[in-house]
Amino acid sequence: MCDYSLMHVRSRAAIVGDKLETKNFGTGTRGFASPQDPTTAVCVLPGTELAFDAPIAVSGAVEPVPHKTAIFRQVNREQLHMHHDALEFRMDDRFC
Repeated sequence: MCDYSLMHVRSRAAIVGDKLETKNFGTGTRGFASPQDPTTAVCVLPGTELAFDAPIAVSGAVEPVPHKTAIFRQVNREQLHMHHDALEFRMDDRFC
């Protein structure tokens, strides 16, 4: 997370144990930031497992996602001017 849509925002790599929040950086997209430094985007590597304190509220969804863990993925990398970030949730014994 920290591809083209956040390239003009100050950023740093995520550290194991970081507590993060979603943040609108004013670039037309959202990203992760530390509550202690909300102006710096925190970049998560693909394949990173994320744990959440509560079910995840998804914009446009009626109900929150009933999971508290997800794997960060990047999709559609060949399409340059497109968002690439995605969360993969475990559904029973598979991911989707």
